[in-house]
Amino acid sequence: MDFPRALITIFHGKGTMASWPFSRRWRVSDPILFQVTLAAALLATVLGDCGPPPYLPFASPTNKLMNTDFEHGTMLKYTCNPGYSRNDTSSITCNDRGSWDYRVFCAKKQCRNPGDLTNGKVEVKTNFLFGSTVEFSCLEGYILVGSSTSHCGIQGKGVDWSDPLPQCVIVKCEPPPAISNGKHNGGDEDFYTYGSSVTYSCDPDFSMLGKASISCSVENKTIGVWSPKPPTCKNIVCNRPQVPNGIIVSGFGSMYIYKDSLMFSCEEGYILKGSSVIYCEADNKWNPSPPVCKLNSCIGLPHIPYTVLDGSYRLRNQKVFEAGTEVKYECITGYRPIPDEPLTVTCQENFTWTPSKGCERVCCPAPALKTIRVISGRTDFPDRCEYAYGDDVLYTCDRGYDPVTPRGRSSCTSDGTWKPEMPACKPAVCMKPEIKNGKLSEDKEKYVVFETVIVQCDSEYDLFGPANITCSENKTWHPEVPKCWWANCHHVCPCGVKP
Repeated sequence: MDFPRALITIFHGKGTMASWPFSRRWRVSDPILFQVTLAAALLATVLGDCGPPPYLPFASPTNKLMNTDFEHGTMLKYTCNPGYSRNDTSSITCNDRGSWDYRVFCAKKQCRNPGDLTNGKVEVKTNFLFGSTVEFSCLEGYILVGSSTSHCGIQGKGVDWSDPLPQCVIVKCEPPPAISNGKHNGGDEDFYTYGSSVTYSCDPDFSMLGKASISCSVENKTIGVWSPKPPTCKNIVCNRPQVPNGIIVSGFGSMYIYKDSLMFSCEEGYILKGSSVIYCEADNKWNPSPPVCKLNSCIGLPHIPYTVLDGSYRLRNQKVFEAGTEVKYECITGYRPIPDEPLTVTCQENFTWTPSKGCERVCCPAPALKTIRVISGRTDFPDRCEYAYGDDVLYTCDRGYDPVTPRGRSSCTSDGTWKPEMPACKPAVCMKPEIKNGKLSEDKEKYVVFETVIVQCDSEYDLFGPANITCSENKTWHPEVPKCWWANCHHVCPCGVKP
């Protein structure tokens, strides 16, 4: 720190005066001054004299000091530095201890009140005294025009503020920008002040991306800008996502626009993986991605051919079965288990049922006939047998033979037998002809086709008709069965009348 050029004037106790000239500004760090001060201090210790007077920030010696040591009792006069005013005796005195006595006799001058800042505030850091600083700031939405600080400093013979009171001017924004496929509700103003807002809307079939309303705000406390950025209007369409085994809970439709949402759940037996709610986003895609419904059970009962559930089960329309569930089946009427095929199935960890070929139809023995055909509508054709349960057959017999069943029909039943009996042919027969008053050459109840018998009349009776008759294919006698008449019929009775 530099001190002004000064001549140090020393008043001795005997009325004499000595001085020490300094031809340049002296500094605390000056080596010469340091040596002089040190010597003075050492001498003062012995003699009671004082060294050079102390530096006072608020005042300077009135006269030029010439010496570096001073006898005790020496009084030096000081003048207040600029920015200070005297409030007491402005002198210092060398005491008998070799040090200088003094009181602060200069006080800082005070600057005037800078006043109030409209739409802003004045922040006083300490006070209004010389050397102090005040700061200015504006309220939100206003811009500071002028200096943001002012210092209380020397102005002429007094003190005043270095900078005048600034102004707080309201922020202004240019008209809001136009957007494609949309508009705002603002007017034709040349500018908009802080806090003003406008709202945008999109044309039909366009969706808004961003905030609909923007406001005039301030950036960096210096410029007016619209915040947030204006929205954009875009034609956004999301197609309905396909979620197999999924159910739309809300958001039904075929096409969706921006921010439309869909809520999903899964069908019974499936578990939802992913988010249950998705939204149509600006990239025409769903976010998050559509969920997946993963199989979590065996769905429904398996189809086991020609079976029904075991009578002990009471499922009550149950459709979903957890892993490890066992279900037992039994064959339907006319069917029996296929060898080595299980009739109990289990829901596996992969949520499929263990396989089973189920049951096969009961077989009936094959008739030893060539002229036989199935007349019922077959639903399956067992490999292991020719005739099975449910087969209805119709058959014919060779000449001279008749079916053993009425009209040559028979059915394979559930127990593996034919009803009414197994198809077969039996020889065709004629019933024993009735011969009154006579007898047959061979007497029996039935006669096979083409069998011939001789009719013989009793005594006193004559045969009318051929004696030989044959059983024909139509199971009648040919020629017609003769009759035995009384021999004297033509003498007593009319001819042809049986007595």
